[in-house]
Amino acid sequence: MKLISSVLLIALTALPAFGQQSTREDFKEFCQAFAGRWLGDVTWIMDWPGFGKRGDKVTAFLENRITEDGNVVVGRFFGGPGSGSSVFAYDAGAKQIRGNGADSGGTVWTAVFSKQNGKWVSAETGSHADGTKYEGKYTVAISDGGNTHTWTGSTKITGKKADELKDVWRRVSK
Repeated sequence: MKLISSVLLIALTALPAFGQQSTREDFKEFCQAFAGRWLGDVTWIMDWPGFGKRGDKVTAFLENRITEDGNVVVGRFFGGPGSGSSVFAYDAGAKQIRGNGADSGGTVWTAVFSKQNGKWVSAETGSHADGTKYEGKYTVAISDGGNTHTWTGSTKITGKKADELKDVWRRVSK
């Protein structure tokens, strides 16, 4: 428990502000939209240390749990040979839904989510274990009564464009 609290504290104080505004009500909606167990059809849009090469296709698994009396979403991701963990929370002072994660390949990332035009959007920055930096802007379109998420968007790695993101996730249980 101390580890999760420490990671959350560090993540939320170190996160850059992206200017995407949200409310606590938005965060409650975010929790319901993203909670559960998910299967994903994923294509790596760039070489991803510990996971695979650009263009590799994998079936991935994600479990997001709402914790801390509804104030935190903790995620576990498994795709190919790798795994990762994430933590999301609402920062009332910044009026932002913030997330932070790390994976078995040494990549760390930070994201800010908000709702725009009926879709969830995120701005993400991260770096691989070797220091290679990336940034992405992603949109999540939700369909099938909330049980299908289609992630699209663009990513730049060291300033060069990666492949376009188009992953589809299906909720298998809440």
